[in-house]
Amino acid sequence: MSWYTVLILFAGIAIVVYGADEAIKRLLDLSKFFRLSAFVTGVVIAGTLAVLPELSIGVLSAISESSTFGLGIILGANVADLTLVIGLVVLIAGKQKMTSGMLKSLKISFIAVILPVILLLDGTLSQIDGAILVSGFVIYVIWLLITGRGEEENSERRALSRTKSAIRLGMTVFLLTIGVTVLFLGSELVTKSAQELSTSFGLPLFLLGLVVAIGTCLPEMAFAVRASEKGSEIGIGNILGNVLADSMLVIGIIALIHPIHIPRIASPLTAGLFVVASVVFVYFRSRDGVIDKRDAILLIGVYALFVLVQYIFELCGI
Repeated sequence: MSWYTVLILFAGIAIVVYGADEAIKRLLDLSKFFRLSAFVTGVVIAGTLAVLPELSIGVLSAISESSTFGLGIILGANVADLTLVIGLVVLIAGKQKMTSGMLKSLKISFIAVILPVILLLDGTLSQIDGAILVSGFVIYVIWLLITGRGEEENSERRALSRTKSAIRLGMTVFLLTIGVTVLFLGSELVTKSAQELSTSFGLPLFLLGLVVAIGTCLPEMAFAVRASEKGSEIGIGNILGNVLADSMLVIGIIALIHPIHIPRIASPLTAGLFVVASVVFVYFRSRDGVIDKRDAILLIGVYALFVLVQYIFELCGI
């Protein structure tokens, strides 16, 4: 059974890589079509698509009136995205250049991730809080689309008729949907097989929870690694877009469906503060325009500290 699970794990990894490659190609086509920078496309389109695992978990938990579970998965995934995922992307694909637009987006990310933490201080995220978060995300996306337009219009696109452009756009969206679907299917295989291996080796429930949280980050990690290897900034845009959509859109939707009441606030509040601290850390480490391997190791160290703190809370029942 273990050998079969290992084969499924490697098959899932291969599927993830293929799906990421296809998704990158189609997203770059979309960025050219709408005259958006690759980074903005990564934030708005790829980042929003990448939150589907957390969104599905969060919505289902909210419908079953266990919104706190969905919140925990989201906060854990955000910390992993900003530390572990960015760190591994840089270690695997090499140093990551940070443009002025990316640094500006990081500043806005700080506001986005600190907002749910502030709203959570009273131990509850109400439906009004949810509406504030969703509205904030919509306003941010509109602003990003307005300011992220490319300066030069693609001459090929200008020469095409509207009919041909519509057909081309439809095909791109269709192929993007296939690529994203394959990416998520591969991620699901990797996560489930990793869970089975963890169970067969007798790992504790806490570590199984980490496997699930990291599993939800697999699509953006695979996407970002392949994009960075191709020299595109769309990968980091995808990660930041995922964090923004998680912090505002997904948490907001969960709170709108069913208010989130936190009986033990220490763990989720600490996770939220780690998310905020991670954004600040990434910003200050990348002000020179580059995230290098030394920064990557520090980011992974921050994630290890987060895991340790959460494990202590678990042991103490806080």
